[in-house]
Amino acid sequence: MWRSNQRQRRFGFHRDAGPVTKVLASPDARTVVPPSRVVTDVPRLLRWVSLGVVLAGAVMSIVGAFRTGVTWDEPFHVMRLRNYLDHGSFGLDWSTSQSDAESNTVVYGPVAMLLLHALGALVGVEHWSTVATTPAAYDVRHLGVALIGLVGTAAAAATTRILLGSWRWALVTAAALLALPMWTGHLMFNVKDVPVATGFTLTTLALVAMVAPVQASRLARVACLAGGVVLMVGTRPAMFSAVLAALVVLAVGVLATGRFGNARTALAEAGTGVLVAAVVLLAVYPTLFSHPGNLLRAAEKSSNFRDGTAAAYGYVPFHVAAQAPLLLQTFFVIGLVTLIGFSRSHWRTDTAQVTRYALVASQLLTLPVVAIVRHSDLYNALRQLLFACPAWAILATVGIARAITWSREHGRVRTLGVVTAAALVLPVLDQLSLFPYQYTYYNVALDATGVHVPSDYWRASTAELLAKLPTDGQIVCSPTRATTSGAEAGTPAADAVDPSRLTAYRFAQDTSVDCRTDVLGPLASRWSASGMPVDDRLPHDEFYAVIDRGHQTPQNCTRIASVDRTRHLRQLSMTYVARCRLQPSRLDAAGVRFVRTPGNDMLATLWTFAPQGWVARGATTAITAPGSSATLTFRTPESCVDQDCALELGAFAPTDLMASVNGATAGPVERAADGSLLVRLPVGTTSAWVTFTRTSGEPLDVRLHQLRVIRSRNGLTAS
Repeated sequence: MWRSNQRQRRFGFHRDAGPVTKVLASPDARTVVPPSRVVTDVPRLLRWVSLGVVLAGAVMSIVGAFRTGVTWDEPFHVMRLRNYLDHGSFGLDWSTSQSDAESNTVVYGPVAMLLLHALGALVGVEHWSTVATTPAAYDVRHLGVALIGLVGTAAAAATTRILLGSWRWALVTAAALLALPMWTGHLMFNVKDVPVATGFTLTTLALVAMVAPVQASRLARVACLAGGVVLMVGTRPAMFSAVLAALVVLAVGVLATGRFGNARTALAEAGTGVLVAAVVLLAVYPTLFSHPGNLLRAAEKSSNFRDGTAAAYGYVPFHVAAQAPLLLQTFFVIGLVTLIGFSRSHWRTDTAQVTRYALVASQLLTLPVVAIVRHSDLYNALRQLLFACPAWAILATVGIARAITWSREHGRVRTLGVVTAAALVLPVLDQLSLFPYQYTYYNVALDATGVHVPSDYWRASTAELLAKLPTDGQIVCSPTRATTSGAEAGTPAADAVDPSRLTAYRFAQDTSVDCRTDVLGPLASRWSASGMPVDDRLPHDEFYAVIDRGHQTPQNCTRIASVDRTRHLRQLSMTYVARCRLQPSRLDAAGVRFVRTPGNDMLATLWTFAPQGWVARGATTAITAPGSSATLTFRTPESCVDQDCALELGAFAPTDLMASVNGATAGPVERAADGSLLVRLPVGTTSAWVTFTRTSGEPLDVRLHQLRVIRSRNGLTAS
């Protein structure tokens, strides 16, 4: 017994002789278990610093929710929610089925968006039956995400309360989590990953509490588990695998304790919580959850989100090492070593506590390890693994507790108190310098190397950039950058080229719709609400580009204004606006076909012909024009200088389609005998800017497959 106590003190824990709690079990069971206690109290300095960090983190999260702009995923999730409310499918407008390669319908669920929608309806920024895209609606959704994230922070703290038996140490966990810039930064807007992280943490909290349950909390434990599973799996269905892994850990742990009453109670509560969650999920989204096979497809699709673009084995370790603050990272390592040592020494004598730690470790490690082994598609740093942050903070707290125990044994309390305070305060100071773009944080070790890492992937800084944007021409947000031959940035062919020699093309992935009016872009909501003009006074071959992630200025652009922040004495560009020029490509009788392979973007060289108003979604052999106008541009063959030429379109279009060439008065588009569309070009045209509209003013509804320039004689055409 003496050796066991010494070993427990060595790792920072011991069984206190405090009050004994009766465990919920069968009526004839009389099992009692004293709660675990950490061997040392939280130093007063650390208590006050932790409280200050928690308050600072909460304030930054809430204030930042109103400072960040519309990010990548939000408009798409608004579209999904509208479709869910209309016909029960949480999919995109161009999705044809759940098996559609480009739909990702099985990847996402509606639960988080429904919660945010309910908040918006309650505060009056949208109606229960409609989903708004006003700046106020987006702000309220951001606020809802922040509140969900703070619930996750509280759940991580409550888990520490069970593990260490102290609300003071729980406060340290909350501080360690909010000191993580990645966590606090995402709390301001991330409608996908924050709800998943909070749901996972609630699930872990409930299961940890079930290991040695007490009768007064049965309903709370079951409700906590059910709520966590609904939020996590109802937002990302593939996370059912995390629930299964945690249940296996719980079952093995409680059965290994040898207390049948405890095991039966814990498993019954866990089963009840999961069953309630399954019923709720089935009721909320029967389209997906009524077919168990969809969950397997969701897991497969999530791990191959970008059609098998695999991350290297070192991807996750590198970003953990580069994005976690260094001092906190040190305490996390100490905590992990402490957990391993405690588990090895006490897996027989204190199986319950070992099981609790195993549940936390499952949240931290199971899916990230699977992602590493399977080369899952990971991008934009670690945001897809945001759910591991709460467990990381819990282990960092264990490391701090172990270090303070050591310092008291060796008379270094004051020194370590300063170090632990610095571990929490310094990342908060870094967050203040980046606010509200904390998700762009990398630690000082990475910044000391001077290596370039992307900054604002999410484009949240466009709200701040808005006041600096010109209003006299088309804006392309996040334009595709490529070589002059069309090799896109990130491909091997483009990687061999100096980034400053890349060209900014006049489209963004799959659209050339003006970002000022594109409802799926980051500008349209605030642009419209502010009454900003949508003028088009630039020369036809010029446009503005909003470029993110700190990319170098393309060779055909001139930077005008930017949103900057400082990180460890390095000035970072979050987003900037540049004025760009792109000459049209030559079009002849051979023509071009607007084709692409499923899951891939159309070639940049094809987009040069479709500079405004076109999208390439839902079809692989055509582009479409969803707005009220769209433009084609090209240089004509030399023969058109002294001959009649026409633009021939292989397209489906309404009968009232009109076309204007180089700003001339619009005229009706002719229809040839073979069904193709013809637009006459004035003699001498060398460069054409052809704008399409309808006499009715309605959306064009044009589906364009191919185009070419042909010779025209006496009203007839010849190739």
